[in-house]
Amino acid sequence: MKNIALIFVILIFASCNDKSEKNRKNEKSFNLTGIIDGNYSGYIYLNYGQIKDSTKVKNNSFQFNGMVARPIQGSLKLEGYTTIDQIYIENSDISIQTDYKKIINNNQPLNVLKINDVKGSYSAKIQNEYKEFYQANQNKENFKSLLYEKLKVFIKKNKSHPLSGTILGENALIEIVLSKNELLELYSKIDTTNQNKDDLEMFKIGIANLDEYGINKPFLKFTLPNTKNKVINITSFSGKTTLVDFWASWCAPCRIKHPELIKLKSKFEQEIFDIVSVSIDDKKSNWLKAVDKDNLTWTNLIDIDKKVNDELGIQAIPFNYLIDENGIVLGVNLSIIEIERIVSEKASR
Repeated sequence: MKNIALIFVILIFASCNDKSEKNRKNEKSFNLTGIIDGNYSGYIYLNYGQIKDSTKVKNNSFQFNGMVARPIQGSLKLEGYTTIDQIYIENSDISIQTDYKKIINNNQPLNVLKINDVKGSYSAKIQNEYKEFYQANQNKENFKSLLYEKLKVFIKKNKSHPLSGTILGENALIEIVLSKNELLELYSKIDTTNQNKDDLEMFKIGIANLDEYGINKPFLKFTLPNTKNKVINITSFSGKTTLVDFWASWCAPCRIKHPELIKLKSKFEQEIFDIVSVSIDDKKSNWLKAVDKDNLTWTNLIDIDKKVNDELGIQAIPFNYLIDENGIVLGVNLSIIEIERIVSEKASR
């Protein structure tokens, strides 16, 4: 009986171990294998996010394993003075084919690594599809409309993929084909929480440059009613740095920012810095309730007909403009940190 009991315990333990091992195998991870066409036998390095990994190239092949929360752009490089090639890392079995050669650059040997083919990667698949579309259509007369329609479909399908942010950033700042309004509409469709911060910054800078009321340009002159139905001219704030913040009572991200704006306002004297909030609410009553509840003590205006909003081409809120004492735009859609930095610098002069 003791032997039977012991066997039973062993079987249970083995079963638990098998289950644990099975669960580990079922966990999503990536397996990146590569072939190097060329005479290289040193180390190869893979960097992605905060991870820096390396492995020895043996028989012209290498392998990396790991796990990522979402697709992320990584880089591959060789030892010493070397080029770097980019690759998206995702939880799948990825195989790549690369070429290696050594050339002389700046009077020293340079290891050149080039990724020629990627298989088993959804990221690489959509990246190649977009590249092929662009190259095949960029010289067509109707390329603008073709690109716009292509990106609408692409982003709808890949709104959480970081490639969407990369493409929009490049289209806003580098390969400028689409209008500001088209770009902002596309931007409103992506999941910004999964995008590369540098790509989002590139997009923001590009939009600011495209804007008729962009950085270093005179801001739009307009008049709108305040909470007491008195018409206020935006030029009445000349002489001080002013943040013009667009929002609405139904916009949760806008409301979340209000405590931060209140803290920001308290850091500077009114003669130096002021805030003007412009609501695009359809109902005045909802706007007034939100102003009171959020304790917005600065000037509050309402743009019920959205004439100002439309003239500025604002596609999504919250959205802001920081203008100087002469009505010249200092920044577009800035973060609280950026606003504070600019106002502080101006105040210290």
